[in-house]
Parts: sequence; structure tokens; C-alpha cells
Amino acid sequence: MTESTTNLKVPFSEKDQAKSLGARWNAELKQWYVPIGVDVAPFEKWFTNSPAASPTQSVSKPVAKSNTENNATFDDDLDAINAKLRDAYEARDGDAF
Repeated sequence: MTESTTNLKVPFSEKDQAKSLGARWNAELKQWYVPIGVDVAPFEKWFTNSPAASPTQSVSKPVAKSNTENNATFDDDLDAINAKLRDAYEARDGDAF
């Protein structure tokens, strides 16, 4: 169990698996994360920072993405848009219908 959230890099094709384990989607940051109090062990394959990486490490030159990677990014963007729309149109306490 952790006392802070842990960011994850979850491919679109694996989002349902991550969600079923307890991961949550932050629509503002477009980032999956493990909430506070949830065991992070099942999420190891999606950790965004490896223990060997350090904040002072140099950034490598960007590499062109394949169509498959671009589609996954596009799908993640669609998920974020859908989440915002769902949040905007959810019934709130006190709403009269």
C-alpha cells in the first residue's frame, strides 16, 4: 500500500485490465494512476518510472511513432473526452428531472 498515487503507462488495449485491478483515469492529466491505499504490486508492468531512471537523465531524441501507437494515443484522447462529457452531464444532487 502506498501513501501517494502512482502514475501508470497503460496501453488502451489494457485499460479494462488496469481498471479491474483498481487503477483510475485522471482525465485532466490524461494519466492512469493507482489510488492511495491500493497495493501497487499488480500494476508493476505499467509503472512509468523504472528504478534505474533518474530525473537528471538526459532526454533522448523523439522517435516517429507507428500507426498503432498513434491510434492508441487517439483512443486515449477519446477516453478522456468521453470522461469529461460523462462528468459534465451526470445528474447532480438537487437536479430536478
